Amino acid sequence: MNIKKAENLVRKHLSDQIRIVSYPEPPVVIYNFKPEENFLFSFDLFGPPMVGGSNYIAVSKATGEVRVLGRLGD
Repeated sequence: MNIKKAENLVRKHLSDQIRIVSYPEPPVVIYNFKPEENFLFSFDLFGPPMVGGSNYIAVSKATGEVRVLGRLGD
């Protein structure tokens, strides 16, 4: 095995550990977020969801720009 093969295995393993949920409407108030202009997702890394807020990421429907919104909510 070479380093590139090992790196690809690590990337696959990490991608399998990410839980992604899409939202048609924001479940929390997000400043300057327009659902008609963006797709909204929450994500959790390496395990079950944590109590409290969630990590959010938005994707522009027009440009495909990805914006990490950070951890939001209680």
